[in-house]
Amino acid sequence: MTRSRLRLLCTTLIASSLTTLACSIAFAQSAPEAAPTPPTAPTEPLPPALTPPATVAEPAAPAPAESTVVAEPPPVSIAPPESVPPAEVMPPSEEEPETPWYADFKVGGFVDAYAAIRSDKNSRPLPSPGVPYGGYPTEAYVQANGFALAFAGLDATYSGDQFGATISLRFGPGVNRFYGTSVSDLGIQYITQAYATYKPIKQLTFDLGQFSTIYGAEVTESWKNVNYTRGALYYAMQPFWHTGLRANFAITDSFALNGLVVNGVNNAFENNKSPSLGLQAVYTAGSLLTVSAGYLGALDPRSGGNGVFQNFFDVVAVVTAGGFKLVANADLNLYRLRGAADGENFWGISVAPSYAFGDCFGVGLRFEYLVDSANQWNMTKTRTPIDPEDATNGAEPASKSQLTTLTATLDIKPIPGVTALILRPEFRVEFAGDYYFENRDNVLTKTFWTLMLGAVVTSL
Repeated sequence: MTRSRLRLLCTTLIASSLTTLACSIAFAQSAPEAAPTPPTAPTEPLPPALTPPATVAEPAAPAPAESTVVAEPPPVSIAPPESVPPAEVMPPSEEEPETPWYADFKVGGFVDAYAAIRSDKNSRPLPSPGVPYGGYPTEAYVQANGFALAFAGLDATYSGDQFGATISLRFGPGVNRFYGTSVSDLGIQYITQAYATYKPIKQLTFDLGQFSTIYGAEVTESWKNVNYTRGALYYAMQPFWHTGLRANFAITDSFALNGLVVNGVNNAFENNKSPSLGLQAVYTAGSLLTVSAGYLGALDPRSGGNGVFQNFFDVVAVVTAGGFKLVANADLNLYRLRGAADGENFWGISVAPSYAFGDCFGVGLRFEYLVDSANQWNMTKTRTPIDPEDATNGAEPASKSQLTTLTATLDIKPIPGVTALILRPEFRVEFAGDYYFENRDNVLTKTFWTLMLGAVVTSL
């Protein structure tokens, strides 16, 4: 072996020994300290060991299986009270206050007065005790020249869930005209309505006592009608009031039935052996149209006298469109007087259009035509008067009567936003089929007119 090769071999052995020694020292420092072992006898040198890694990391804990991993729920953020929007904060519930017992009671009143200029001299008797009525039988409550009171009224009602009561008091010259006679001996001279109400179910109502009629298009209270004066059809050919039992059954929201079992017409007590029966159907189509058709008949009409409301038919139609309103009414009554061989009838029509130009001003018209085959209401006389001093004024009742009326009315509420004060200027003219009216010279004439101003103050 040459000297150069020997030198290379020694260098290699020295490097290998140094490398082995460095790895052993590094492994001893990184490995845990072992317990000392007793010395052993020297052995033959070991072959070079494999080179260990420079550092040995601690083994990581094994991850749990995926099926057993339970994620922590995310933290819930609770906003402080002041951060909650006001709309989401629910106020504490409060119980509704109890309705006071007097909330079901209502009281209201009115005064109805007028000033009038008529074409006659007020020569006909005015209402007084013992006098059935004054003025002409076709007039309602305007009966005199100058100033006059028509009515002063007071209404009181109680409306409970099942029970109720109504009373209407009227004072003034119009009372006897409403009754068609004096009723002071009956103790009801100031009462136009007084009845008790019972509602067994929501759709059914019973009224027992004295109440205004369900027939016709006009009512006693003037401001509730198209015109200030009530028409001849209302006063001459329709019932005013009844005493008995009334029922109302609302079959649907649009259709209802009214029924009556009463003491005839305008009777506080039954003067026949049997009552009168009435039925009325009412159809309402929203605020546009209301139609009612009714019948009133006496079971034994002549058993206690010559009743004329034996077979009475009544139809009313009301059309409303914005400020326009049309009220139409037609009546027919078929009857036979005691001892008469043939039957009689009276009938009439009324058409009353009106228009409200606003809350404060409106105008209304009315046309009427009436026919009475037997002149039951003594509306027409015959023969031109020849002697003004004659008690009959030279005339006798005609066998048949006809009457036409024309009325024009202004409806004025002079204070904007106030409905309690109502002024109604009106002109009315009537045309009889023959001599019936009287002029200022107490001479019979076919024409009669009235110019008036009605004034009403009401809380009803």
